[in-house]
Amino acid sequence: MKRRRRLAGLVAGVLRVALRRRPRTAGVILAAGSGTRMGNETPKQFLPLLGNPMLVYSVRAFLACPEIDEIVIVTRKSDLSEVRDLCTAYELNAKPIKVVAGGETRQKSAFLGVEATSRACRFVSIHDAARCLVTPGIISSVVSEAYRRRAATAVSPINDTVKRVDRKGRIRETLDRNELVAAATPQAFDRDFYIAVAAYAEKKGTVVTDDNALFEAVGQTVYTVDCGSGNFKVTTKDDLIRAEAMLRAKEKKETER
Repeated sequence: MKRRRRLAGLVAGVLRVALRRRPRTAGVILAAGSGTRMGNETPKQFLPLLGNPMLVYSVRAFLACPEIDEIVIVTRKSDLSEVRDLCTAYELNAKPIKVVAGGETRQKSAFLGVEATSRACRFVSIHDAARCLVTPGIISSVVSEAYRRRAATAVSPINDTVKRVDRKGRIRETLDRNELVAAATPQAFDRDFYIAVAAYAEKKGTVVTDDNALFEAVGQTVYTVDCGSGNFKVTTKDDLIRAEAMLRAKEKKETER
């Protein structure tokens, strides 16, 4: 019995040391979209999935991830109160959460979200709220890779044959899909370096569609983490149906377990 207690104490001590050494990390969840492609007046981050707003699933995943210490949700200025009320209603308070207004573009919203994280944070993990099937494990894998490499991103494999076409729709080349992936989120970076390259891009007028491109623009390597095909972005009504089906299957599996 004494030996077991000593072993338990040793394990607990190692875990405490590991947690102290782990750099403080913030999750930045982008929920400032208008959802026009969904064909709905309600922004898609508020659309219900099995009775819960889509945004709730992403926030819960970040709350459950041990590497995340605080969360910033970026939304439209007109939706600030609604997001704060949502956090209260769903008791999303296990970790410090801040809700801030975004900018006119995703690029600007991400920058504002990272700026709103505490200066004690050394790393940030940026995520699109529309990827509501993200898991704590996916977040952890990407963040852990960023700790080692400074910049990391979730990706998913491309299984289809990909063609390069010209403006007239004519096939010009078949690309090697073994060298292709679809970029996803979360995307995790050294916080200070991210702010520096984002500010540089804004000064130069560089426009990007994801945060990896900021690092690519200054010659910084971004390392990939294959997170499978389940972490897809909900963009259309068909995506919404697919997400609900996957959530039902997950709930059923957990109930049976």
